[in-house]
Amino acid sequence: MEKENIVWNKILTTVLKMPGVKVDRIGFLRKELRPYCNQSRLQMLGSVRPYTVVSEQVIDKLARQCVRRHTTLATATSTVVGLPGGLALAATMPADLTQYFFHVFVVSQKLAYLYGYPDLCDDEGELNDVATDLLTIFMGVMMGAPVAEKGLGELSKAVAESAVTRLPRVALTKTALVPIAAQLTKVIGSRLSKASLTKGVGRFIPVAGGLFSGGLTLFTFSRGANRLRRQLRAQRHLFDDGDIDTIELTSIKASFVKAGQAERDPKKVQESMIQALINIAKINDEVSSEKFQAIEQRIARAKIDPQTKLELLGHIESDHSYDVDFDLLAADRDVAQETYDAMMEIVAMDEKMSMAEKIYMQMAAQKLGVEQSEA
Repeated sequence: MEKENIVWNKILTTVLKMPGVKVDRIGFLRKELRPYCNQSRLQMLGSVRPYTVVSEQVIDKLARQCVRRHTTLATATSTVVGLPGGLALAATMPADLTQYFFHVFVVSQKLAYLYGYPDLCDDEGELNDVATDLLTIFMGVMMGAPVAEKGLGELSKAVAESAVTRLPRVALTKTALVPIAAQLTKVIGSRLSKASLTKGVGRFIPVAGGLFSGGLTLFTFSRGANRLRRQLRAQRHLFDDGDIDTIELTSIKASFVKAGQAERDPKKVQESMIQALINIAKINDEVSSEKFQAIEQRIARAKIDPQTKLELLGHIESDHSYDVDFDLLAADRDVAQETYDAMMEIVAMDEKMSMAEKIYMQMAAQKLGVEQSEA
């Protein structure tokens, strides 16, 4: 592997292991947009893009604030030191270099989410190879590389045609993503090497006066982040989910239909709730006796027919999961909250919430329209 490739790959590998580098799309957007829209619209952010619920002016304002905030953090020497395990994870790189690129990756994700990109993390909550290739292209845009700016437009088209929830891995691999990222890996590594940030193949060393005398300064971070912000903003026309009033009206009509169904068939509501409990209980493959007993007791109390009870019991230790009708459960706020609380009780039976449990509970909270709590 060429020296330039090793330089950038080393940075990616080291920084992406750091706590806090992965941005929770929905959590970030709800926090930023909360002052500008009501709770019902905040709940919609799992299935629509920010432009659908707030104006372009609000998005631009938040994007500029985001750049200013991370410019300050990227040039404050205390940030990485204050992260749990930060210096230990970054032991092979200077602290200021690690800190700089930590904020490059974080601000890149935040700007992408504000301007319509789906969640870059996969179902396991990790940034996979497609996501890291995108981060490489974002970095290329920040550096002003023409190939990155051209590639971003093509990639944005592929992303805009996909669902809001997840990065379209297959669709993106059919674009020029991989060759562009490979080309930029060399370009970025070469520029960093010329900035005297590295010496030898893949070996990072501190330089006289620290990182910021080597060319990566507060000015370069702000200029690069704003360049990325402008490029993402230029793709705004691609990310259009439709008129918010129409979407809300459709959602309201669907809610009335589900509410009517829930009133007519309360047994189906109880069955759906138990299905949700079964899914979360066996999401880590093995169902403990404590979880089994808790679900068994709820099945016994449920006012559903004996055959359905037997089917539910048999499903607890099967290899399949239910396609839970969360919309039905969400039609009644009390039922929605009861379902979420019951699921959290199942999760709490473990000493620690697993990543799979966390992701499923995030999804459940979103679909049920309830506030997420910690285990």
